[in-house]
Amino acid sequence: MRLEKLRQVDLNLLIIFAVIAEEKSATKASARLLLSQPAVSRALQRARSMFQDELVIRSSSGFELTLRGRKILQELEQLLPKIEGLVVPSVFDPKRERSNFRISGPDNVCIALLPHLCRRYTTQHYQVNFDFLPWQADAVDMLERGKLDLIFQVDDGLLPSHFSSERLYREDWICAVARQSKFGDRLTLKQYLAAEHLTVTTLPSVQNIPDKQLAALGAKRRSSVRMPYFGAALSCLPGTELVLTLTNGMRQMVERNSTLRLVKAPQELRPFHFLMVWHPRLTTDARHTWLREAMRQVSPQEASGQRL
Repeated sequence: MRLEKLRQVDLNLLIIFAVIAEEKSATKASARLLLSQPAVSRALQRARSMFQDELVIRSSSGFELTLRGRKILQELEQLLPKIEGLVVPSVFDPKRERSNFRISGPDNVCIALLPHLCRRYTTQHYQVNFDFLPWQADAVDMLERGKLDLIFQVDDGLLPSHFSSERLYREDWICAVARQSKFGDRLTLKQYLAAEHLTVTTLPSVQNIPDKQLAALGAKRRSSVRMPYFGAALSCLPGTELVLTLTNGMRQMVERNSTLRLVKAPQELRPFHFLMVWHPRLTTDARHTWLREAMRQVSPQEASGQRL
């Protein structure tokens, strides 16, 4: 990009000339620009020197454009709005502008968020699409490479420091068991460790939060079956004595299933937060700003009227 000539140009002169040409009067132009008439006249002289043309000449009806002045004005009518668009913050209107958002997160987050999102944003009034991709080990790398717009991740302190993030909502632990199982309404830590568990690990070779919290206590639960999806794990409970530890955002799935029931988890399993995470290059983007606010609106705490 060659900018040698442009560096010598005072862009304010373009604006002043355009206003003079539209108003056909230095007096009217000065009032519109909130400048004194002498200042407008001096700017016109500088513009004439810059373009090496009179640009406007006096006539019985006021200023009249020269042929070169007319051509320059036609160019400025296209150019100036584009320049203004560069410096004025843009606003994204999801009801008028089409956009596709690529998002990823574990299925327990999706179960907590997506019902609210579908009820709120899938009407004919919105022009946006939400493309939820399967949760995978390279989600952070995909965010880095621009393959994802947003991810949901546990606030475990392992996020690369250059990413932007925000706590979206808090999660508590609950346990689900078969309705006819032997368990009472609450599990002590001793009972929890004595039980056989159906364990969900959303990423291979990554220790899940309950196991991390138990390890900090020097304890370990017994697990004979491990799988990556909470939804599939729930269907495996009926007819067994297995315990499934899951997040509170999935409570309604258990309550609506007549073959299952909820059991309070040991108090040693502590609450945690889910983050929404994005690349900082998107922080000021109007589309992404709207997306983050949309996620806040459909978070479980917001939907229930609670706050973090």
